[in-house]
Amino acid sequence: MYTSFNVENFRCFEQLTLKPLARVNLIAGKNNTGKTAFLEALWLHSGPNIPDLGVRLASFRGVQGPDPQRLLHDLFHNFDPRRTIRLSSLLEFIEGERDLKIRSEPLNSVEIPVPFPNTASAIPRGSQEPDVSALSSSQIILDYTDESGNNYVSTGWWAINQFPTMIGPVPGMSMESGGMVRNQANMPGRPSAIFLSPRLRSNPQEDLVRFGEAELAGYANNIVDCLKLIDPRINRLATIAAAPAPMLYADIGLERLVPLGFMGDGINRLLSMTLAVCNARDGAILIDEIENGLHHSVLPEVWTNLNRLSQKFNVQVFATTHSYECMMAARDSFNASGDKDLHIHRLSRPEHGPIRAVTYPYDALDFALEHGSDIR
Repeated sequence: MYTSFNVENFRCFEQLTLKPLARVNLIAGKNNTGKTAFLEALWLHSGPNIPDLGVRLASFRGVQGPDPQRLLHDLFHNFDPRRTIRLSSLLEFIEGERDLKIRSEPLNSVEIPVPFPNTASAIPRGSQEPDVSALSSSQIILDYTDESGNNYVSTGWWAINQFPTMIGPVPGMSMESGGMVRNQANMPGRPSAIFLSPRLRSNPQEDLVRFGEAELAGYANNIVDCLKLIDPRINRLATIAAAPAPMLYADIGLERLVPLGFMGDGINRLLSMTLAVCNARDGAILIDEIENGLHHSVLPEVWTNLNRLSQKFNVQVFATTHSYECMMAARDSFNASGDKDLHIHRLSRPEHGPIRAVTYPYDALDFALEHGSDIR
């Protein structure tokens, strides 16, 4: 688990360090103070050899456009791709730092993979065979050093879909827009964190896969118990392989099962959160606006279950909130369990100067919340 996390030259952050970090971390602050951006930085750091994560972040925010290169440049502080983004972390019980540097460089000559193994051709930009006029003018370079000092470099650039090894479409981009060609370091290609955005309704097929993994691992009942917080009628969940695609259904005591998508945003939001924790063992989940879609009356039990599952699966939780009720519910839940592994980090933006953070460890929460300190 992270004990500290440092961000430099990313989005609104010139430099920010959050420490100490707990197993459960609530990120608070007024609008436009970087709460979502901080989660995005964590997510990029969790996939240090996946260049196209930056474009996926744009789709999380509902931003699309014909120029993916510009979307990648939007990651840099003050939209300046001449800067170098640095995302670094320290981990519990592990010596050494994990350090990811992200930079943009001109794309003058690239290796275009072809469909035969172990072969590639060097194609200068502007060459006529094949037509590479749609190649981006720059490439994103991820330079990652792990806690043992091992270094890995990955690159990515945007190209039209005529090349046979496109990974597209990237979420939010059309097939015609193209895809990103990746030259990945020899590392696992899946982020170690799961990002849940409030702007996008949960992906039913993604939740279906995660529920299947939960069933295979024998903890599907944990998922059902959590959903009962919102609708006690739910007895079980079932995967139904119906056209046009398999779907999750709920047994709520009626004559037939009910598609889970019909049961409201709160149920589906809670399902996604619970499945994310259960599928992020030894990693992290990043939940933007955690209270979104949830009635305040269920928040204490939501926190109780989230805390219990994060302990069971050794998952670190980072969640943003604007809600005082959400903070109180988290505090009350941890008080009841006797667990103190909860911190609240408040981001603020001074009139002049960079964004800064104040951390409230568990032992300071009671005083801050009960004496009217505005930590939202």
